[in-house]
Amino acid sequence: TSCAGPAYIAEVAPASIRGAMVGLYQSNICLAIVGASVLNYFDHDLASGWRWSLAVQVILGVATAGGLLFVKDTPRFLESVGRSGEALKVLSSLRNGDEGSAARELAMVRAELEEERRVGSATWSELLFDPYFRNLVALGCFFQFFQIITGINAVVSFGGTLFSTLGIHGLASALLPSVAFVVGNSIGSFILVDRVGRRTLLIFGMVGMAVAMLVGGSVVLATRQLDASGAERLPAAAGYVVIATIFAYMFSFGVSWGFGAWLYVSEIMPLRVRGKAVGLCTGVNWGTNVITAFVAPALIAGPAGPGGMLMFFGVMSAVVVPFTVFCTPETRAKTLEEITPMFRFATCHDFVQFVRGNLRTGEGMGAIASKAAGAHCGKDAPENSDISTVDTSPTC
Repeated sequence: TSCAGPAYIAEVAPASIRGAMVGLYQSNICLAIVGASVLNYFDHDLASGWRWSLAVQVILGVATAGGLLFVKDTPRFLESVGRSGEALKVLSSLRNGDEGSAARELAMVRAELEEERRVGSATWSELLFDPYFRNLVALGCFFQFFQIITGINAVVSFGGTLFSTLGIHGLASALLPSVAFVVGNSIGSFILVDRVGRRTLLIFGMVGMAVAMLVGGSVVLATRQLDASGAERLPAAAGYVVIATIFAYMFSFGVSWGFGAWLYVSEIMPLRVRGKAVGLCTGVNWGTNVITAFVAPALIAGPAGPGGMLMFFGVMSAVVVPFTVFCTPETRAKTLEEITPMFRFATCHDFVQFVRGNLRTGEGMGAIASKAAGAHCGKDAPENSDISTVDTSPTC
């Protein structure tokens, strides 16, 4: 579901609310994390507590599987297998019965599918070795890698251990970070993402994450004390500051990268490679989860303790900020077909132009593509024109 869910939503949602729809998907995950925190807090001392936790997962999993039986295929998929009438019917139902708007949108989908059929379906070798596709997939993999390596799952999974090691206990410390996640995700996905845009949220969200982690880590390292038993403890005031910084970190993540990375990766991949590309990026996400699952407890138990863990993820977050500034074109309110030209870079020279486009207008290669389209207005397109066509300059 972590792969198919965002991809499905990106294909069926109108461009104007696509961000909110992916945010709703992420909000359900946030609410589940809060529910799991409450359940685990109350049953962790019970002999059969682990059975209750597993039972809830089984029940909800069965309910979700049953609900999926009523989910229709996406209009893009239906059109790709020749079921145009059904595709128009499904798309019209998703657009409040506006058949005119649905027909125009389906025409754009049909044009892209025809181009895909002309040049053939992308293979794994093409995905990895064609410069255009390879660079775009690499960009998507970086987004998923950075979403996790900046510490979110480490905080969610080992937050209890972190607070316990610092002598911070109670239901509030267990719930507040997850509540901040839900609040941030709700504000970001339902209010901000389709108003201020993806690029702004991703940049400032990562800045907030970096500042929160670095401040929290600095406070822990500066104020930690050892009690009579040799366990690490914090003064009460420092403990409140750490809780506040974790709250700020979770809010910043929820309002931006929590749903934003999934949304962005689903948006930027051309239809021809979307399934394989999103699947590969999701694999990177889960692979990074495995890395942080080993890194986080090692950092907590290391010489610098919990403060070292916070500082590590704060530094990682700070490193991601320039990447986001340089490599994130704005995709707000654009159709998936309009987004494709913004990422049409294959050579090192193209990449430089891509970065300059982001710094100047936030459009990546979009402005260059628009100029090229204007220059060829009224001329016949080259016979072998394709989104994967590249020049012979040195590739990146």
